[in-house]
Amino acid sequence: MKKHAPGVARLLMAAALVSGSLSAADGTITLTGEIKASTCTISSGTSGAAGSGADFVVALDNVQAGSLAGGASPSKDFFISVGGAAGTCADNTKVAVLFERSSPAINPVTGNLSNTAAAPAAANVEVQIIDTVANSPIDLGKGQASTVATVTGGKATVPFAARYVAHGGVAGPGAFKTEVQYWVTYP
Repeated sequence: MKKHAPGVARLLMAAALVSGSLSAADGTITLTGEIKASTCTISSGTSGAAGSGADFVVALDNVQAGSLAGGASPSKDFFISVGGAAGTCADNTKVAVLFERSSPAINPVTGNLSNTAAAPAAANVEVQIIDTVANSPIDLGKGQASTVATVTGGKATVPFAARYVAHGGVAGPGAFKTEVQYWVTYP
């Protein structure tokens, strides 16, 4: 009987050395950040009227389905405010709004909000959020933050607008409802 154990052992050791070098890392990513002890309150509103908290409704104006052919509806302004009365947020604090890109209503193709209303729901209609400072639609699927605002006098306001847009065909009449979550960040 021939003994192959020493040769097999050498072969296994060589394979282990080679495979170990093949699985070596090419680099390291270090993630850093800071958790702020902010006392900034969040409120919201539409049409220049302050809301009552961080959760709010933007009631878009009723439009005719045909008016969305090849375009968008007039936009409805809304805002998210940070800080408020009694200097609840330190001056010169930088704030921005980041929409949660994993919100289920976001269409990953357009970056707009899909209609989630119960039947009879408007067909082929989405809502587009606009950063009114940058005068640019926000692709909600990319997780891009709004324009940065600076707290002055204990308060900063980040303005937006929302509008209907047709997508995927001719817009059809019906109800519209959608929602998206957001974060206030301190860049």
